[in-house]
Amino acid sequence: MTAAEDGNRGRRPRLLIVGALPPPLHGVTVMTAALLNGALNDDFEVLHADTSDHRTVANIGRFELANVMLALCHGARFVAMLRRHHPDLVYLPLSQNLAGFLRDAMFLMAARATRTPVMVHAHGAQHREFFQRSPAALRALMRVILAPVRDIVVLAENLRSQFDGWTPANARVSVVPNGVVDEWQDGTPSRDGRLAATVLYLGNLDPQKGFLDILEAVSAVLAHRPRTRFIFAGQSAWDKSTAQAVNSYLADSAVSRAVSFVGAVDPKRRHELLGRADLVVFPPRWNEGQGLVAIEAMSAGLPLVVTSSGGLAETVRDGREGLVVPKSCPQAIADSVLRLLGDAKLRARLGAAGRQRFESEYTIDGWLTRMHAALSEAVDDHDWI
Repeated sequence: MTAAEDGNRGRRPRLLIVGALPPPLHGVTVMTAALLNGALNDDFEVLHADTSDHRTVANIGRFELANVMLALCHGARFVAMLRRHHPDLVYLPLSQNLAGFLRDAMFLMAARATRTPVMVHAHGAQHREFFQRSPAALRALMRVILAPVRDIVVLAENLRSQFDGWTPANARVSVVPNGVVDEWQDGTPSRDGRLAATVLYLGNLDPQKGFLDILEAVSAVLAHRPRTRFIFAGQSAWDKSTAQAVNSYLADSAVSRAVSFVGAVDPKRRHELLGRADLVVFPPRWNEGQGLVAIEAMSAGLPLVVTSSGGLAETVRDGREGLVVPKSCPQAIADSVLRLLGDAKLRARLGAAGRQRFESEYTIDGWLTRMHAALSEAVDDHDWI
């Protein structure tokens, strides 16, 4: 029986969405909120098992008493919702670190005990690495826990295989790239005639996101374009070594004058920063799931300088929507920034191509349509072991 036929019987399929909401702002919380706010209620009875932790991003994946207690509370609430509502499908964003996965394992085992189908959503690109670097005993446990899963969502075609070896071979993998709200429907801002160029980094200030590589590139850019300004927008939770690295770069007075850290930004402030920027640099050192910042920059008609990593490699193509540089290579970042700042026609061409691709592939409405289709297909197939 299909989901539509189930609805014709007088009951919409029950969808239990597990996930955290902002703050803090990061890919998983933003997309979970978008899913809950989407038009799913027309076809599903949507329930939400809230796993929010509104502390900073530094708490994500940490083993500490507060996190353990919070996970146990979330697990108890989830079990209660399973027993009370008997959902037809559980939607679960799957963690790619040990602490988060152990919490998710509680949800998966509870769903298995009640024979409730689960769709897992891989918002990142580190799941394969997480599995491979885990001890053999943990890998065996992972296979057991994920054995019943038949539906997996990933962010890009090149991420389809990241669950090979630890999920069933017959699992259905759906590729659903992220999408964002189109805040530039009335046109992207004019960037002609500006006296000083602005380079924007937008994202959590984690060394794995590459912001230190941008900082190291600043002096090389200033040597040729001394009026360039660099804005770093995002939440920071630095350890001692990261703070020392930042301070060492800012010890150069020219770099210090050119760089601004503006902290975490709300959607209104993010919109303002994108409107002021001439280009966006986002060079993760690790395999990035996709990077909402890349899509946000494309929506604003901005060219990008990025590394080729994870789903980001399919989102920003070298010479088409931006320039691609090697990982952990500040000189390549500086060279690409200078190339873009010195060529207004190239910036305009890449920005326009990015905007066009955003409209065709990365709008929030398109994302919701694809997610709705994947969820409906999963509900229609109740092959649960």
